Amino acid sequence: MNDELNDKTVISIIIATILLIFLLVFTFLPSKNELSPDIQWKDTAGASIEQLKAY
Repeated sequence: MNDELNDKTVISIIIATILLIFLLVFTFLPSKNELSPDIQWKDTAGASIEQLKAY
C-alpha cells in the first residue's frame, strides 16, 4: 500500500493538471477582441420605398 510514485509520473500529472486548468479557463472565458465587428446598419429613416427598391 505504500508504493511510491515515480518522479516522472508525478511531474507528468502536475503538467497535465496545469494544462487542464488553462484549457478550462480559456475555453469558458469570452473573448474580448473579436475578429468580426458588430454590424452597423445604415440609417434609412428618411428614405422612401421607391428609393429603397433602387438598392
